[in-house]
Amino acid sequence: MNANDLSMKLEKISQMLEAGKELIQEDVIFEFQTATKDISTKLEEIMKEGRKLKLGIVGEVKAGKSSFLNAMLFEGRDILPKAPTPMTAALTKISYSDVPKAKIVFYSQNDWDIVIRNSLKYDEVMNDSYEKYCESVRSAEKESKKRREENRAAFTRKVISFEDFVRKNNQNISMEYRACKEVLDMAEKNSLNTAEYLGKESIIEGISGDSYDYLDKLNEYVGAKGKYTPIVKYTEIQLNNKMLEGIEVIDTPGMNDPILSRSRTTKRFLVECDAVFLLGYCGQFLGADEMGFIMSSLPNEGINRAVLIGSKMDSAILQYPAKNNPSFKKAYLGTKENCEEQARDNINACAVSVHSEKLISQIKESLPPQCISSLAYSAALQMKKGQPLGEMEQNMVNNLCRRFPDFTNDFDTLYGLSNIEDVRKNVFEVTKRDKQKIINDRTKNIIASQIVKFQSLLEDITIQTKSNQSDLKKYDCEQLEEKLNSFKENLDSIRVVVKNLFEKAAIESRRILDEMAVDIGVEIENHLDIEVVRTSRTEHHSSTSGILFWKKTEHWDEVITTNIAEVSDVDENMRKYILNCQQIINTNFRSLLKIEKLRDDVKQIVMRAFDQSDKDFDENKILIPLENALSRITIPNFEITREPYEIMLDEALGGIVSSGVVKNENIHVLKQTQDRILAKISQDIIDKIKEQGVEIDHNLQKQAAVFVDNITDQLEDNKKKLEIMIQDKQASLYKFDVFLKEVLNAKKILRELEV
Repeated sequence: MNANDLSMKLEKISQMLEAGKELIQEDVIFEFQTATKDISTKLEEIMKEGRKLKLGIVGEVKAGKSSFLNAMLFEGRDILPKAPTPMTAALTKISYSDVPKAKIVFYSQNDWDIVIRNSLKYDEVMNDSYEKYCESVRSAEKESKKRREENRAAFTRKVISFEDFVRKNNQNISMEYRACKEVLDMAEKNSLNTAEYLGKESIIEGISGDSYDYLDKLNEYVGAKGKYTPIVKYTEIQLNNKMLEGIEVIDTPGMNDPILSRSRTTKRFLVECDAVFLLGYCGQFLGADEMGFIMSSLPNEGINRAVLIGSKMDSAILQYPAKNNPSFKKAYLGTKENCEEQARDNINACAVSVHSEKLISQIKESLPPQCISSLAYSAALQMKKGQPLGEMEQNMVNNLCRRFPDFTNDFDTLYGLSNIEDVRKNVFEVTKRDKQKIINDRTKNIIASQIVKFQSLLEDITIQTKSNQSDLKKYDCEQLEEKLNSFKENLDSIRVVVKNLFEKAAIESRRILDEMAVDIGVEIENHLDIEVVRTSRTEHHSSTSGILFWKKTEHWDEVITTNIAEVSDVDENMRKYILNCQQIINTNFRSLLKIEKLRDDVKQIVMRAFDQSDKDFDENKILIPLENALSRITIPNFEITREPYEIMLDEALGGIVSSGVVKNENIHVLKQTQDRILAKISQDIIDKIKEQGVEIDHNLQKQAAVFVDNITDQLEDNKKKLEIMIQDKQASLYKFDVFLKEVLNAKKILRELEV
């Protein structure tokens, strides 16, 4: 198979199909031509001589993607600036150049208008929430006054300021609104004249031989305090670094970017990638929501290598359960094992509801994940050079020494903990070395899948063409009108039945969604366990009384009992609860709502309306518009994100957690917090189910009203086309013969390309 041959032949077939637009409905021809343009562009880019291997870096917000690249490519130097918050993070494309330079692409005016609109929505929602809050306090004050007058126990509440209310309730606002509000506020704080930059690009050039002389300038565009950071859509950085020769790295912002225009840019770049590095925190590796987003963001075809990286191993080790005082080695091995187990479980769970078997297969081949610590690598290099450790590196070392008495603070230990060199040699360099194989495999897979797609489209064109040719031979305009009216009568005869079928499906969907909401609530009971470990130690006390020779010393022992609970238990309960809820919903949505059965039932009812024993009946006349109408029956996807609830947990436990544990009376606070958060998750999911229930109900009710009309409209359009051809029947029949031969030849060409 040759990519150039495929592109050229598809172009010729597309041009040939142009003649068919006057013979059959144009939709399927247009679909073929559009697909041809897309595949030609994709193959041209893939097969470009000497083109770079494109690597995508994908992961959770704050998974350490930039830190990983700084360690892997730049010997731990902070070359890739960190955005001030995940809300302002932008995609960065990194490649090689003798003379370093950077291109900064700003938002378009349309992008920025959406940012402004969503920011105003944030203000509107927050102001409305504050008004409701104030009203509830006023109602509470009235109730309190009434209680005091009746000599009953009263309570008091004070209205907090709007600023305090915003701080406490910010996480309850849509992430997209919050992101746009933050970006706009930052732009206003920086006194940016946005009109001067929107829709434009800016170029920063360095000095040949010095890759990093322009980084201070770049920080103005992507750094934490950068003046232009809030209006940057993405950047392209070129550096004089031999590690980058032959490759192009796409450093994506956190998954599920709340700024939609940035999210679309990320997906557009990811489609071009040959291989991806998937980063997740070692302590909680790529949960169901993160994996779900990865699957929906990455292209279903083309990516021929996936690499799993577990990041921030140092932090994950510090979160390892404290019971039985594990050694550093045991904590390291245990954390690594937990990360590997989570990766397997989450990927297998995701595979149940994902249609891209090839992509899942690529990810499974990368198991287990490589566990790394970019911070440990930076500390090791600083130590090797005799430099004082940076603040973050020193804090990490101090925490490890404090937690594990056997931890050795030396170069070898930190270098081994980082695992960067092994990943560089055995993963990164191997991926670079396999460049041509990866590109060739990707091309081969794309060609194979596309040939099947184009063959199917040509078969649809053949069916429609033969059906119309047959009608043209048999009927005149009056007969066509009569045939259409007959079809309409048959379809009209089942309107009530079809309408009732959709309405019945809507009622059944509401019932099942109500039952699912109950299951979500009950599921909480399976995720409440928090293990409490009791430890005891003996303290020796003594007390001396009397004077001189009459002094007397008494000795006694006191047993101090401490109860300890791990915060990680709550994290795990939240993770498993959300994962199980998502499995309940996503796995059962389609089967429970019987969408496929609904389609089959509708199809049978429609086809039963016609006399299929009639030798003049062409079922394709009905099946083709019927399939088009059935394709409009869809069920929305369901996604749950864990981030807001993790923030709630962190805020609630502020000041009572030490080294990942809570003790004694604070365990009760931990349990109460968990119960409250799980209840909040449950309610949010149930609310989401209700929202999607409304959407499903709307779709089904809409189909009940217009389903038969959609089929009729398509039949009407096709009849008009045939009426025109009847005016010169012989010439039109000749065109059909020529066109069918061309389509048949096109199918033969594609079959030969498969060999």
